[in-house]
Amino acid sequence: MFCVEKQPSFLLPLLTAVALAIGWLSCRTNVCPPFEGVWQTEEGHIWVFEGENRLLWITRFGSVTDTMHLAYRYDCSRIPATLDLTDFDSGPWQGKTLYGIVEQGSDTTFRFCAAAGTAPSARPEVFDPTETVRFFRKRE
Repeated sequence: MFCVEKQPSFLLPLLTAVALAIGWLSCRTNVCPPFEGVWQTEEGHIWVFEGENRLLWITRFGSVTDTMHLAYRYDCSRIPATLDLTDFDSGPWQGKTLYGIVEQGSDTTFRFCAAAGTAPSARPEVFDPTETVRFFRKRE
């Protein structure tokens, strides 16, 4: 039998804290809001989120346009949220993964910082100002 009066005085607050933590963690299992639509950078990169975790990346170098089809994984339960780009069908990252962190500033902007690698340990831990790219929702 469990008798609270005979337990050490710290046990009840400890059990209460554990119960609150379990409740808080269960609230963090919300589904991530999906990335949707067309986003662009000031440098001319365009990301088109196509649904089903598919992405079209359009890159412009002067008058030359290149496109890559790829997959992405988004996890908003982590802090910062992670956005990994993988399964590139062409380009310099074919066969690699860009392990990234992402932060949505509003419904019209987000920032992204990533590093290429073969394991999640390549992922940046903070937003490096020299490597972070800011995306804006493309206006039609």
